[in-house]
Amino acid sequence: MIVMQLQNVSKHFSGTDIIHGINLEIKTGKTTGIVGKNGAGKTTLMRMMAGVLSYDGIISTPKGITVGYLSQQMTLDSDATVRSEMESAFSEVLNVKDKMDDVTEWLSKHEYTHPDYNSKIKEFESLQSYFETHHGYTIDVEIKTVLTGLNFELSDLDRNINEFSGGQKTRLALGKMLLERPDVLLLDEPTNHLDLETVEWLESYLKRYTGAIVIISHDRYFLDQTVDSIYEIEYGKGTVYHGNYSLYMTQKEEIYKQQMKLYEAQQKEIKKLETFVEKNIARASTSGMAKSRRKMLEHMNVMDRPDYDHRKASFHFDIEKESGNDVLRVNDLAIGYDDLTLNAHLNFYVEKKDRLAILGPNGIGKSTLIKTIAKLIPAIDGNILYGTNVSIGYYDQKQAEFSSNNTVLEELWKEYPHMSEKDIRSVLGQFLFSKDDVMKYVDHLSGGEKARIQISKLMLEKNNVLILDEPTNHLDINSKEVLEQALLDYPGTLIVVSHDRYFIRKIANRVMEIGHDDVFLVNGDYEYYLHKKEERLAEESANEVPQVEEKKDVNMDYQEQKERRSEIQKIERERDAVETVIHNLETQIETIELEMTNPEIFNDYEKLDELNAQLNKMNRDLETAMENWESAVERLSELELD
Repeated sequence: MIVMQLQNVSKHFSGTDIIHGINLEIKTGKTTGIVGKNGAGKTTLMRMMAGVLSYDGIISTPKGITVGYLSQQMTLDSDATVRSEMESAFSEVLNVKDKMDDVTEWLSKHEYTHPDYNSKIKEFESLQSYFETHHGYTIDVEIKTVLTGLNFELSDLDRNINEFSGGQKTRLALGKMLLERPDVLLLDEPTNHLDLETVEWLESYLKRYTGAIVIISHDRYFLDQTVDSIYEIEYGKGTVYHGNYSLYMTQKEEIYKQQMKLYEAQQKEIKKLETFVEKNIARASTSGMAKSRRKMLEHMNVMDRPDYDHRKASFHFDIEKESGNDVLRVNDLAIGYDDLTLNAHLNFYVEKKDRLAILGPNGIGKSTLIKTIAKLIPAIDGNILYGTNVSIGYYDQKQAEFSSNNTVLEELWKEYPHMSEKDIRSVLGQFLFSKDDVMKYVDHLSGGEKARIQISKLMLEKNNVLILDEPTNHLDINSKEVLEQALLDYPGTLIVVSHDRYFIRKIANRVMEIGHDDVFLVNGDYEYYLHKKEERLAEESANEVPQVEEKKDVNMDYQEQKERRSEIQKIERERDAVETVIHNLETQIETIELEMTNPEIFNDYEKLDELNAQLNKMNRDLETAMENWESAVERLSELELD
């Protein structure tokens, strides 16, 4: 079913076409990814689809279709608790619950002989049917599932929303929108502020979403996992490609090659005809043939040269001097700030030409670790031994958020005053700053443009070890691909912290996941790391022997704490779901028992037998549900004692 249709949609700012002639169909059960360079008009298009920006053309939705829009800047500001704010996503269903309670109270106070008794029974049945089909009995479970999936604790349910950070409020806004279940879900960079584990949960959730989804994202792995089609905006126009991001890239290249082949063949034919006309139009013997070919040229439908934006940054990292084979060894390292230790007992090594990707949950100390390695902050304990001739270049995403009153040219020139203006312009040209672009003021640039300036500085340093913290943040997809190629060609050693799995999969030849006082190091690429991690978890699970013992020390292994917390949350969700089933069955049993007291039913033996059979089945189901609830509570008690 088509839930949104765009026909010849355009947008102009100050007389300039941003996008024009957009035609797109959004269908229920399908996910569309919108891609394009920074500034191509992706967010503009989504804002028009959300109805928050005017446009020319037609955007239509069937009557009753709901649209939810999560912008990049959206946060949830409220004095309410998390629980009440999330419950507001179910306001209509909860209103029905209040009406059910009112009817139940009325039935408890009146005899079946009351003239309105039967109509009240029917009213209750109608309300209950609506409540059940709109997931009323699982509201609490759904809220807890979404919040824990978005990396909140259940204890956060009773906290005031304004106590949370900006990034957490954005996650809460996303959570509320997911709970509202709009028919069309519009998400602009939904993976911002999410760690890797939470992104994976969101992927899983969106795969099960029954409505239509439209996603803008620079996370190529995320797009690969979630979308059914790609809508690319290029030169203000849109093109649909069926399949995920990787298939889109393959299709686009193939289509371009085919179109270019046809274009070149036609240009060759045109040149041939023009040459014949030029040589033969004046000759009496061949003039007729020349005129015929000229007529062919006049009526020929000449193809435009295929559009393909090949304007990409093009740079490479060199080194001044090679390092030794042993680049660094980390021995029993403790990291943190002042008196706060974020992690300790870290041990690993890095060798020449390693491409080491460092993974781990937010707050575990990944950025602190690489800053310590880069000698930007001191270690709290332990040591790092550096090899021969090691020179380190460091970059993190915050460097792309700097302010400067300089022009682009001045910003780079002040760092390398010995270089000529021509050479500085040449370097900037490799990063897409050409001609008048170099005279733009830095403070007027986008985050992606500032990132390219900082990477250009890093390139000129020619270090033999590069330490990068989230280097693909702020970059559009084209710039990410160029950076990947430059790093693949880099002759030195690379240490990178990143949540970009597409980037990691392409770059890394070693992957290290850090936990609390623990590292899991795999000598292989990202796919091999996933395989070894599954093996490790399976082995740990097989070796677990449940037993009651004294409560362990608070400094128990981080991975064990995480797994136990995950198991507790899983059982809590199971327990809550069973509680909902129990409540539902008890309500239905009470309704049937009331109905069986009606004299008309009491004298209708067939109907009475039917209701009695239903009642017996529900009582058996209730007994089973109670047993499941007791089992869940018992397992929770065992885990809490462990």
